[in-house]
Amino acid sequence: MGENTMTFWTSEDNVAGKKGTALYVILPTIGCYRYRMGEACYMCSYPAEAPKTPWTQRDLIEYFKKALKKIEGKKGPISVRIFTSGSFFDDGEVKPTTRKEIFSLLAEIEDVKEIVVETRSELVRFETVKELVDLVEGKHFEVAIGLETANDDIADVGINKGNTFEEFITASKVIKEAGAYVKTYLLLKPAFLNERDGIEDIKESIKKAAPYTDTFSINVTNIQRGTVYERLWERKEYRPPWLWSVFEVIKWAKRNFPEKRILSDPVGAGSKRGPHNCGECDKRVARAIREFSNTQDLKQLEKIEHECIKEWEYIIMEGLLDWQLQMW
Repeated sequence: MGENTMTFWTSEDNVAGKKGTALYVILPTIGCYRYRMGEACYMCSYPAEAPKTPWTQRDLIEYFKKALKKIEGKKGPISVRIFTSGSFFDDGEVKPTTRKEIFSLLAEIEDVKEIVVETRSELVRFETVKELVDLVEGKHFEVAIGLETANDDIADVGINKGNTFEEFITASKVIKEAGAYVKTYLLLKPAFLNERDGIEDIKESIKKAAPYTDTFSINVTNIQRGTVYERLWERKEYRPPWLWSVFEVIKWAKRNFPEKRILSDPVGAGSKRGPHNCGECDKRVARAIREFSNTQDLKQLEKIEHECIKEWEYIIMEGLLDWQLQMW
């Protein structure tokens, strides 16, 4: 196989609405095609970690089989979440025959109740989704799309996303017509937005994307190496979001869209490069966010308090005053 170390792990997670085990598998493909064209999203370094020597499709399948050993003997519902540092539906990364063989393996495992793959909007095709739906009939098959924001200007200027909200709508409709579910990734606090505007952008994005979405994943910005965001952060022109902002977003989202599954895993929480509060409460707050994701129970958030929330509230209010002055 290639030179990559094995990258798969399990954790307690929300599985198709119930508490269970998730197996995360990062397939070492050649990575996102836009990155290879020199058009990477500004916050993302994942494709840079793709192996220098491409793996064969057979190697990818054997690697996936090894990953499945991690769930042997696990009790309760299991979710298998497949990442590629690009798009699962990109034939340049994962060939159609490889996709079908992977899904045939999953179809045989009774306790696997949920399967999630990632893709960019423009790569979604009805036939591609439908053949996988048919292979795992009866399982919750979810296609995750990195929308990031429903605001095309923010997607262009602050993320360099390379596609539009209309393309997301088209892809989501195709996925649902093919019989699968849609997970929508949204980015909390893209570059060039202050804390308040970052919160308002993601709330507005949830409103717009809700008719096309079954699950929202609130992806909280962290500073990855070699990215535009890292350069902004090093110049003190960007701060990762406060964890209190994550609280605000997921509480608002669950109260306004109780039928939707709202997930968030604040990667790097408590570090300077990750979402953080004051440093004292970060672990407790991040743990509460993850526990909410597992249970969808807002009580997990309501019992967490710390005095630094006053500083966060001041920053949010300052952002509101700035906005009012601009309007005036």
